[in-house]
Amino acid sequence: MTELSNLQLFARVAQEGSFSAAARFLGVTPSSVSRQVSQLETELGARLFHRTTRKQSLTEAGEIYFRHARRIVEDLEEARLAVSRLAETPQGSLHLTIEPDFALAYIAPILPGFVERYPEIQLRLSMSASNMDLVDSGIDLAIRFGHLDDSSLFARRIALSRSLICASPAYLAKYGTPVHPKDLETHNCLSFRTNPGKNYWSFELPQGPLDVPISGGINANSLFFLRDSALAGLGIIMIPTWMVRNELENGHLVPLLKGIALAPPSTPINAVFAHNRHLAPKVRAFVDFLVERMKTLE
Repeated sequence: MTELSNLQLFARVAQEGSFSAAARFLGVTPSSVSRQVSQLETELGARLFHRTTRKQSLTEAGEIYFRHARRIVEDLEEARLAVSRLAETPQGSLHLTIEPDFALAYIAPILPGFVERYPEIQLRLSMSASNMDLVDSGIDLAIRFGHLDDSSLFARRIALSRSLICASPAYLAKYGTPVHPKDLETHNCLSFRTNPGKNYWSFELPQGPLDVPISGGINANSLFFLRDSALAGLGIIMIPTWMVRNELENGHLVPLLKGIALAPPSTPINAVFAHNRHLAPKVRAFVDFLVERMKTLE
């Protein structure tokens, strides 16, 4: 770092034409400038300036060194300005990781609005159901459901995801409509899971919590698959409301057990990033955009 500082100081002396002028520009003493130039000449083993009492001119070695030094100093200044602009304006490549179902069902439809607002940001999406390592994978931002386990990461809650239980009118016409959570034990319940074993849907009743064992012919780790299976009349599903909003509005799916709270009643959706200090404007812009658009999930 000292060598780089000496190089920058040398370039300034060459541009100003004297140690005193360079010292005034840099806000240091002329003796300090002279000492650093002498140190640089010792390191290089060559005299860089012809010295007089009032002016310094470059030697042949100084001219050669200055041609190279000037390019380095200009490149450094250009790099500094580029970083400064990046720190002020949302721009550059933004690498995101998002759970696939949420990315396709909710994020993809709102992205055109973000791209229009921030045309200088280039999005790179890695859709994964697993929690990718943000640092090792070079990821700027992750959108994750649930509470944060890794204490080394930082999170900002952007919304709450609420679920409901629903089925198609065709299924209900054929098998009846459950009116109490325990009625689910006799229905074909399609579950978001792939591992074997007993499964439960949990409720919060006035008299206390209730875990209802459910079973069915389909278990899957895809909300799209479960939604389409329910639409086909294959069973009852528990699913986030953002996944079936259109289907509920057009009556293709019917909400069940209304007024009975699920446990937990909601799941936090978090924007997760590895560094909290000096958060890049591109990351902050995307998080703020999500908070603005996802108020409808609350």
